[in-house]
Amino acid sequence: MHVSDITVRSRGDGIMDLVLDRPAKKNALTATMIEDLGSRLDELRASPGLRVVRLRGAGGAFCAGADIEDWTDIPAARAELQSRRGREVFRRLAELPVPTIAVLEGPVLGGGLELALACDLRVAARNARLGMPEPSLGNLPSWGGVARLVDVAGLGVTRRMLLTAEIVGADRAAALGIVHDVVDDDRLDAATDALTERIAANDPASLALAKLVLAGFESDAPTESALAGLSALLEGSHERKTAFLAARAARHAQKAEVGR
Repeated sequence: MHVSDITVRSRGDGIMDLVLDRPAKKNALTATMIEDLGSRLDELRASPGLRVVRLRGAGGAFCAGADIEDWTDIPAARAELQSRRGREVFRRLAELPVPTIAVLEGPVLGGGLELALACDLRVAARNARLGMPEPSLGNLPSWGGVARLVDVAGLGVTRRMLLTAEIVGADRAAALGIVHDVVDDDRLDAATDALTERIAANDPASLALAKLVLAGFESDAPTESALAGLSALLEGSHERKTAFLAARAARHAQKAEVGR
């Protein structure tokens, strides 16, 4: 029996929390989670009286990105397929007819940042760390995140984030325009609730129309999925991801030894 790592929790009055629930892996996204996310989005779209959707991660982490194990030793055709599927599901999140808020804490990296960028608004705890480290692993973002980062922060910021693979703190991300609000860690829930209430006080039909108007300004990067397939074939891509997984396994083994 399949147990989904994507859950939906009703907060009442048309407010829904969409939760990445894989805390042991810092909510890293697998191909199965992408499929489940698509299913949950279909359910939300069909929910009567839906007003606001808040996307968050369980266990003090938003999302550490795509699960690297899904992208190691992967054929180009499969990499392109997974890229296109993720991009399509993230587009459906962006096209929900109600406002969406990404609630950010801990790692917001790679595909996790792309997921956050598919939401209308982003509120972050100060402990959040945001970035697109894919080039350091021999890959490129492939789920629509490059175009969306250009939309929210501009080409210059996107160029710097992508070419340096830099990971920035929440305050720096706010200064760059990537997040809208930054609060102390223990104020994240309260700030999210306050923003939710402010949005929910508005007319739902007007908000849906506003999203349609704003969608007309969004850019696109149609080559993302094809380039993700190409990067999967690069020798450096395989070596970097393999090294990452080996280093992670060594850290876990060291922690286990210390804990004995």
